[in-house]
Amino acid sequence: MDRFLADCHLHFEGCLPEETVRALAARAGHRFADPASFSRERSQVRDAAGFLALYAEVCRLFRSPDDYFEAAKAILARLTSDGLAYAEVYVSPEIFSRLGLPPEECLAAVAAAFEGAGPDQARCRILLDLVRHWGPEPAERVLDLHERRPLPAVVGLGLGGDEGSLPAATFAGVYLRARALGLRTSVHAGEWAGPDSVAQALDALRPDRIDHGIAAASEPHLMARLAEEGTVLCVAPSSNRATGAVAASSMHPIAKLLAAGVQVAVAADDPVLFETTTRREYDLLRDELHVSAAHRRRCAENAWRAAFCPPEERKAGLAAVAGASF
Repeated sequence: MDRFLADCHLHFEGCLPEETVRALAARAGHRFADPASFSRERSQVRDAAGFLALYAEVCRLFRSPDDYFEAAKAILARLTSDGLAYAEVYVSPEIFSRLGLPPEECLAAVAAAFEGAGPDQARCRILLDLVRHWGPEPAERVLDLHERRPLPAVVGLGLGGDEGSLPAATFAGVYLRARALGLRTSVHAGEWAGPDSVAQALDALRPDRIDHGIAAASEPHLMARLAEEGTVLCVAPSSNRATGAVAASSMHPIAKLLAAGVQVAVAADDPVLFETTTRREYDLLRDELHVSAAHRRRCAENAWRAAFCPPEERKAGLAAVAGASF
């Protein structure tokens, strides 16, 4: 399989191969060791609350930094086999802490696995994941960790979690500090909240890009702003359908965003939870959302343009996309 795709919106626990979920669950004595149990709970996700509960349950499978190292190696192998050349993966040190695990050791374990990739494997980098509904103090602790022990694999920071819990402005100081530390920034917005959530994120946090952002499609002036400012939206259609952010695939606004000139990239978000891959998301664009080949190629280019990677790596990625078939 040719590897030319970049995905800048993936979450660590949501990237696990299904067999890794079962192996971790077996060691932890968790019900997800039974494939039927995991599949059943996954199929019952209908909204944001259900998704966040399932994600939290997968997080509880981890027992040690070694678990994170082995899981990161499995993720690297799976993303490579799925056709990715480059990936940025959200990793949450605050989750490690809340599991009673040492956050520095767990983060270093993930970084070591990613940095140990072979020349024929995807290049994976880390985004520090801040959990919105836990507030700014835990977010500051994540930055404290990074400041104490910066890792080359860590290239950026983003805000996930319950979008409706706290306004973006609550984290303005965190984002200012992150940029001072040399981190690039993203933010989840316009997924489960309306277009105002996107506008507030732009105004208060000044992110380099936005994850999801699909609510902007209901506001022409906001789409015009995104297009003019060149802000890339990392959109995940299967995720949006599964969590109820859109009622059905046929109602997804990605084509409307593209027609308005918004720079859209395609992402898989949490592949194991949504039974997808980045490549399948492009198939979904073609087969169900009727996005043209030219726009699908543009989405692949935008993913590389939005990536927090060195210019030479971006140039090589764009060249690979130019030679690929869509």
